[in-house]
Parts: sequence; C-alpha cells; structure tokens
Amino acid sequence: MNDLLQTYNFLVDQMTNNPLLNLASAVVWLDPVWIEDDDPDDFDDEQDVVGMALRVLRKAFPEIYIDAMERIRAGATYHEIDSLICAAVNEKGIPLDNLEFLGYGIPMDAFGVELECAEFYDEHPDLVPILALFGVHPEADRYSVEVSEAAYQAGRAIAISLEDHPDLRYRDVGYLMQLLWAFSGNTLISWSQDMLAEIPPLSWNTEDIALAIEIIEEAEEIIESAQRGIQFLQSQPDVMKALGRNIKRLYRAIEKNGDTQKEVKLRLKWPKIS
Repeated sequence: MNDLLQTYNFLVDQMTNNPLLNLASAVVWLDPVWIEDDDPDDFDDEQDVVGMALRVLRKAFPEIYIDAMERIRAGATYHEIDSLICAAVNEKGIPLDNLEFLGYGIPMDAFGVELECAEFYDEHPDLVPILALFGVHPEADRYSVEVSEAAYQAGRAIAISLEDHPDLRYRDVGYLMQLLWAFSGNTLISWSQDMLAEIPPLSWNTEDIALAIEIIEEAEEIIESAQRGIQFLQSQPDVMKALGRNIKRLYRAIEKNGDTQKEVKLRLKWPKIS
C-alpha cells in the first residue's frame, strides 16, 4: 500500500473514531451554512440564489431553513425550493414572490395612490365618481391629471372627521380618504413603489422583521377598510351626496383662509344610515 493511500485510510479512521470530528461532520451535514459568509452582490445561477436564501433563512426563520434543507437533501428542484420558501415566508406576513428578492432586504409592497397618473383611473374606475366630487377629472389622451392642493387638504380633513365616527362604515370611508390623500401615517399606504425603492430596505434582523410585519399588517387592514368604504359609498347615494356637500364646504373654507397648508376645522355633517 502506497503512502498516499495509507494517509487516506488513516484520516478516515480518525474521522470515524474521533467523537469530536464525528460531531463536526454531523454539524456540517445538518447545518451546511453555519460559517458566516457575506452575501454575494450578484447571483449568477440557481445554486448561488439558493445559497444566499439559506443564509438569510438561517438567521431570520430557522424553521424554514430546516424545512428547505430537508427538501434539498431529498432531491427537490430549484423551482420546488423556490415555491416552498416563498410560501413559508408569505405565511410569516412578508410578501415574497421570488427567491432572488431575499438577498436585497425585506421585500415590501407599496400601495400609495398616484392621483396625478392618468393610468390610475383606468385601473380603478370605481374611484372616478368619488374623486370627481373633489373636482379631480381624468381627461382622455392626457398622461397626467391635475390635482389641487385644496383637494388634498379637504380629503385629509374628511379623514380626520371620520376617524372616530361611531358607525364603522363611516370609519371605512375615513380609511379610504387616508389612502387617497396619503394621510395614514403608514409608509406603504402613503408612498408609491418608486418612492419606496429610493430608500434602503429593512434588514433581516429580528427588530426589522417585526417592524416590517407590523407595517404590512396595518397597510393590509387599511386597504381592506378602504375597499369596504368604496362599497359603502356605492350603495348609499345619500352618503355620496353628503360627501359632496362637505367637500364644497371645505373648499369654501380653504378659499376663505387663502392657505392650502393651514388645517381647516369644520364640523362636517353625515347622515345616519340604518
């Protein structure tokens, strides 16, 4: 037996009979990304993407990491791992459509309304009659829509008026006003996706994950409430008329003040609905 083969046999024997080395081998097999590596800036192939995802998951969601490792050892394909991880992260309350997004911080979707964009009205025709009450009218063959500062001021005044209304349906209308006029205090509701892309994303640490989930849940609740508010206005002509009257009152007060930045304080009137 030559020296090289003897050396190999010696190493195998040591690995087999040394408890510490056996433990180290088990750790490497069970937890292959235990060594802290910097995440790569670019992911050239599927193996790089999966490796990056495993490093993120090991810190952020260890239980998902374990499930993913079991599936990888069972011979799962890239697309199967992609589906598994995306579904599991979505269940945690964080939207993830593609495994590659994990490497760039916590993914978040912005819902901010862009009233100046003509395409918005094509995508949301149910809002056209409501916004018309504010004097906002999209025109054919126009790329942008004119929205006055007074409209924003009036919309926010209505949101404040309905914030503590005893009828929950009116509160839903208030949330709709928060959505339309960027007045919720929630970044995902007030900002567009382009605006959100200009700031660094939250990191995959415990505090940022908790913050992201809180912001996302609040934004989703506002969206659901706003949708109910639209349905309520569509089903209640008297409320739509009252909304129009209150907007006119607010516009007169704003014009009288001569300052679209100054808060208008009016006691708005809303009909009781059975």
